[in-house]
Amino acid sequence: MPLNTMPNIVRKHSLLILCSIWSCLFSHGTFAIERWQHDAYIENSFIKIALEREYKKTANPKIIRWEQPVKIFFSSDAGDSAFQKELLSVHAQHLSHITGLPIDFTLDPEEANLYAIFTYYNQMEDKVRQYAGDPNKSRKALDEALCLGKIFTNTHSEITKSVIIIPVDYARQKARFLDCIVEEITQLLGLPNDSGDVFPSIFNDVSTDIYLSPLDYLLLRTLYSPRLKTGLNVTQTKAILPDIMKDLHQTKEIENAINLVQEYSLKRYLGD
Repeated sequence: MPLNTMPNIVRKHSLLILCSIWSCLFSHGTFAIERWQHDAYIENSFIKIALEREYKKTANPKIIRWEQPVKIFFSSDAGDSAFQKELLSVHAQHLSHITGLPIDFTLDPEEANLYAIFTYYNQMEDKVRQYAGDPNKSRKALDEALCLGKIFTNTHSEITKSVIIIPVDYARQKARFLDCIVEEITQLLGLPNDSGDVFPSIFNDVSTDIYLSPLDYLLLRTLYSPRLKTGLNVTQTKAILPDIMKDLHQTKEIENAINLVQEYSLKRYLGD
């Protein structure tokens, strides 16, 4: 072997070693941090989804969430009601597992505070009138949205009632039936906005995500952190978010969100 070829061989060998080390580091997650795992990205995403409004602009938006157990009244006059309730139940328990919020079903509409209504597209207005009030107050959502979700709050910004109405025939026609269940029920917990800037997420209308993403898991964990309070405005919320991020790092939830979001999930239940 000529002596003048040795440096090239050494350099190539060193490069291979470095590449192997780099690959190992990435495969074990040492440097493989996704954009959505950065604190600033989670915080900004939370502000966009929790404190901005999709159909109603608010001058001074505040944190809203449930401060009481959620009791779901389910009603369906369209399609396979048993299967619809099964999907709804699995997703509701997934949300309960993530947030720590008690969520259960009731057969008594008077006892309920969340109404999940499955119907036909041509019955939407009647169902809105029955469960959510004057349809004209939800006109923009009725005209633009595939499914309709509405949140009612008290003077303390606590959610006291929520309604989701899914037009089964229209949602299936658009291949968005499952999306409606997952996104709308999740939004009714206090994350009411959609944003094209938040990805990966069910709160992104141009995203193909059907099930909760790891980022969605972190947004829900942030919303129901004991550090956060209902009624906080944007400035107050921004001041608290860094401490919540520290909590989520301490429990390794940001680092392990990809796995944690699958626990009790509808995606795992359906085998997708």
